[in-house]
Amino acid sequence: MDTTHLTRLRARARRLTRSPQDAEDLCHEVCLAILEQEAMGARIARPLPYMMTVLRHAASARSRRMARETPLEVEHEPQVEDAALACLCSQVLAHMDDLPAPDRALLRRVAFEGVTPSELAVEMDLPVGTIMSRLARARARLREAVGIASVF
Repeated sequence: MDTTHLTRLRARARRLTRSPQDAEDLCHEVCLAILEQEAMGARIARPLPYMMTVLRHAASARSRRMARETPLEVEHEPQVEDAALACLCSQVLAHMDDLPAPDRALLRRVAFEGVTPSELAVEMDLPVGTIMSRLARARARLREAVGIASVF
């Protein structure tokens, strides 16, 4: 094998894999394939095109194999922050049940049903300011029950 062929093979392998370690592995696979062909008595007339073809096939086979073996993408793996948020959410939901019924109903309508305070004011025939202050008190009670300091 010519050293210029190996240099070009390594350069192409790096472009295909974007990883020096994977590129070296692919180059080794190509060299082994050539040695196996020569051991079986085959004569490769144009080694560089043959090497590039074997490299391309090896890279695509490796890519398919990696796609099958990788169960989760990194961005889909659960993070510590996700678990902490899930715990906090479950605590908030548990403590919502301990609130007085009017506070609980108000918070559920706004948080889960997406009803705006102005819509609640019309529905309950109360001023918007009254609904807002009741919501603020209900949220404060919930924060106190969960043990979260006020944002303000």
